[in-house]
Amino acid sequence: MYMRTLKSEYYKIGKVVNPLPFRFNTKPLYKSCYVKVCARLDTFLCNHHFFVEPPRTQVYPVCSINFAINKFTEASVECIAMNKIIIDDLVCRKDIILHTALILKDTLGFDCGLKISGRNLHNVQHGGFGSTASLQTAVAIAINNLFGNKISESSLVKFLAQNYGEESNKKGYLSPMASIGGASAVAVGCNNLIVIGGESEIWKKYNLSNDYTILIITPIKLQSKITQDMDMKLYKKGYTAFKKIGYEWGQIKENLLVNKIIKDLDKRDTKTLFNLINMYTIGAYGNIPQYFKNRWLSHSIFFDEFIYDIFYSCFKGVEREDSCFFVSSGGPSICFITKEKDIVLGRLKKYKDFSVSECKFYSGGPQILLR
Repeated sequence: MYMRTLKSEYYKIGKVVNPLPFRFNTKPLYKSCYVKVCARLDTFLCNHHFFVEPPRTQVYPVCSINFAINKFTEASVECIAMNKIIIDDLVCRKDIILHTALILKDTLGFDCGLKISGRNLHNVQHGGFGSTASLQTAVAIAINNLFGNKISESSLVKFLAQNYGEESNKKGYLSPMASIGGASAVAVGCNNLIVIGGESEIWKKYNLSNDYTILIITPIKLQSKITQDMDMKLYKKGYTAFKKIGYEWGQIKENLLVNKIIKDLDKRDTKTLFNLINMYTIGAYGNIPQYFKNRWLSHSIFFDEFIYDIFYSCFKGVEREDSCFFVSSGGPSICFITKEKDIVLGRLKKYKDFSVSECKFYSGGPQILLR
């Protein structure tokens, strides 16, 4: 999940806010690199108050559960002689790509130039898939590989999360946003479930079976229409709710994450995972339904009623210890993970104002082609 920080409205593209404790002086080992990475869905955020009051600039120890899915983002990076970053003219999100290239250049210390292209291969932006971070990570993986993979996976996840930003209306600047690190973690890894905790640290890797299907429902009137500006305005409405939920329930949820969910996953028991995600979604650990209602009420979407209705209608006759549902990131995508696809899909079709799509878990890791 990505949220606006209160510290500053903008920061310059290429600014390294939180450097790694090491820097390199590298030369390219390859001419070009193509990378394809997966998207993520996330839920069970714990310390929501850190979105409003981070302990340090661009550091958000919120915690989250992330699922890797077979929706993809690609990037191509080529080394060129001139010491310049050139972004392909057809690229839509040039600022994100340029920022990523510049902060990697600062850390890896190379003096050649780069020609870069990249794009999301799905049409969900600012809708719960982590599209910006996926694009950022694809570019970063490509650059890191070209120069000998000097930055480890764990360091790359933390570096990208703590120097994250999104497009702004001020030329040459990004809007500083909060990143937990989940999208980067699933992009660099080979697991379909990753728990992020602390300062963008990977606390648990796991693979759920391929028997599951992920069903995603999205309001038709908002599909492909959510802009960065809209996302910012919607989020601002949630400051008070985040502080209340975080301070009252943050440590309780983090304790459940560490001592219940992760410990049971260590024993290959997923019942606690699904049970607690469902409890989280319906508001057992802070009024999450009310937060999403307030966030989307200006678009006449009553998320609290909708969440409860889905829970009670779709879970009839469905094993609750082996299925779960949640609003991914800030929404508006609602995701259902289940082995009983046909039953749930039939029930979701009654929501005529929502489109329904399906995908599968992905655990193939980043696809990398070096030349």
